[in-house]
Amino acid sequence: MCMSVSAVNVVWLDVNLHQWEHDWLSYLLEDTFAQFLITNEFYGLPVNKPTVVVANHAINYREYLDTLRQNNKKYAVVLLSDENVCEKMEYVHDPNCVFVARNYFNPLYLKHPKVFTFGLGYKNNFRTKEKSPLYSERRYIWSFAGSFHDDFRKDAVETFKKLNPHKIHSVSGFNAKDGLETHKYVSMLEQSKFALCPRGQVNNDCFRIYEALEAGCIPVVLASAEHLQVKPSYWHAVFYGDSTMPFVVADSWAEALEKVQDIEKNKKGDEVQRNCQEFWARWKSNWKKMFEYKIMLLVE
Repeated sequence: MCMSVSAVNVVWLDVNLHQWEHDWLSYLLEDTFAQFLITNEFYGLPVNKPTVVVANHAINYREYLDTLRQNNKKYAVVLLSDENVCEKMEYVHDPNCVFVARNYFNPLYLKHPKVFTFGLGYKNNFRTKEKSPLYSERRYIWSFAGSFHDDFRKDAVETFKKLNPHKIHSVSGFNAKDGLETHKYVSMLEQSKFALCPRGQVNNDCFRIYEALEAGCIPVVLASAEHLQVKPSYWHAVFYGDSTMPFVVADSWAEALEKVQDIEKNKKGDEVQRNCQEFWARWKSNWKKMFEYKIMLLVE
């Protein structure tokens, strides 16, 4: 399926112009030949073509959607960072709105024909080796890098501390100056068999799980957050259609530890790692195809 590079506008509204997900979205949209117009000027934006609007939920992007609607242009929204699942998304009912892609699952839209969820992906400049180190070649059994902004993360790390060797890098906050440089973070994951992936600020989801998968590392996650119970797990909603997850999913960190110990004891690591790699490659392809298909609907 091919599309002219000039068929649609892709406008990324970003106050700080940091585009944390730029490499990830560029990868997902590469087969559509889409090029981003990245701007923090929210006025005078193009309305000459069907448009994909990329925006953080906290940004007032609706005025632009209104302008596209007034000019009878089809549009789509790629909604980033709605971690609190508070975005009303009333525009999904607009006939001019062709689709909404969001990177945090919202149960209200699980089967909505216009809405699909895709993974948060990896941070910019997250470059991994072409051939990921084998499970048996990795130095650490597990690792964690991040801030301990609540007892939830402390519980995860304290539970796993008895399992050695491991690597912990504590930082003061999200994207803080005392965080690991990206290439060092990648190196840590590539030396780790498992990566602890506790929740973000409030949501069960976080970049860690996808970065771990990208680095050939096995994520260790909890099934759901207390305030958003998804059965059988949150991950079944993100990777919708798969009945089992290849990585470690548990209801508690104690249970997660037992599962990791079982994989180590019974020498299942190479198999689990291989299953994760195949799973991740398939889902990246699925999401790319979904974006390609949906954007084609904009120009029909």
